[in-house]
Amino acid sequence: MMLYQLNLRELTYALCEALDYVGIDDTLHGKRVAYIACEIGKKLGWRQSKLDKIMLMAMLHDSGVSSTGVHHTIMSNLDWEDAQTHCTKGARLLRNVPIYCGFADVIALHHTHWERFTSHIDDETKLYANIIYLSDRIDALRSQFGAHLHHEKEYIRSILQKHTPSMFAPKLMEAFVEISQTDTFWYYLESEYIHYYFRDWIDQGEIRAVPFDLLKKIALMFAGVVDDKLAHTHQHHTLGVASLARYLSQLCDLSLRDQEMIELAALFHDLGKLRIPDDIACKNTSLSDEDNIRIRRHGFDAQVILQQIKGFETIAKIVSMHHETLDAKGYPSKLSAGEIPLEARILSTANTFENLIQQKCTQASTPPKADDAYEMLERLVEDHNLDATIVDKMAMHLKDCYEKALHPQLYM
Repeated sequence: MMLYQLNLRELTYALCEALDYVGIDDTLHGKRVAYIACEIGKKLGWRQSKLDKIMLMAMLHDSGVSSTGVHHTIMSNLDWEDAQTHCTKGARLLRNVPIYCGFADVIALHHTHWERFTSHIDDETKLYANIIYLSDRIDALRSQFGAHLHHEKEYIRSILQKHTPSMFAPKLMEAFVEISQTDTFWYYLESEYIHYYFRDWIDQGEIRAVPFDLLKKIALMFAGVVDDKLAHTHQHHTLGVASLARYLSQLCDLSLRDQEMIELAALFHDLGKLRIPDDIACKNTSLSDEDNIRIRRHGFDAQVILQQIKGFETIAKIVSMHHETLDAKGYPSKLSAGEIPLEARILSTANTFENLIQQKCTQASTPPKADDAYEMLERLVEDHNLDATIVDKMAMHLKDCYEKALHPQLYM
């Protein structure tokens, strides 16, 4: 069994950035909630293991949010009728990942009012969920009203106090009121300083031997967030790309380690699309120049996230190149053919094939034939976009590849 040496604190912190991308221009919500929750926990005298847990849960609390519209609603309203939907989605995704499944019950309840908790829920779960809820609402109010001036901070405290104890536990509110009297508390919420708060905590994280199966489950979770965002235009896109990329890497006789790296890169390849507004990401009509500028940076944005994780350097490199073409006209770096490694060429081929299939399925009432799909790839080879050797290997096994692209859930 192949093992990867990783710091899981670092991994979670970096991937939290992908979830925060949904905020488009405000991309630190998860980190701010983690910071606030930790500071409240410290004020309550929590031991370090509880502080570690609340920070990790807070970083992942919005794993059920992939839509910029939903994020806007979260940040613009103190409470709203449909708040539970993203909590349920997030909990469902977390339950599929062994290292995060213990967080699912808390995330499912992180918008539950304090006085609405039923008696069958244990006290620790209630407190964890409510501290995330309070921290989440503090950051939402900070985003709406600012917190630079004394009266802005007082206004935030007064709003939250009016909803205590109905929405928030009194002891959590008391802790927040006390810690928020200092300027330091508010300074760390500023974008240029929040990262420093977590630096030592990440560096002190244990390096663990992590099996590929666990990394795949984590990657599948984030692929689920991305595919949920793109569901209107691309059904199961990421799963289709990952299944086909792994298959092509086998046809190219790559080592097991390289096959796994390519599969993980494929599952993470569209992380950067979480930073694209919904109306552009799901657009069925032609894109404007400004739309294209936003879309063309998604490989770069994904790379920035992944390269923060020690041990993911190769994965980040492959992901950054998945829209590079052999004619040096791809993006974001316009690399020449000699600069694009085989692993990136494989991912590019799988991604292109899946996109072509999806387009044809959208345009036609019946799925395209396998021969039609290959003809489309041949044209791209002739135009010096794709690697002829990889496409030829794919053609030899086209039926299997085609079935995997159309029904990825059967192969994962």
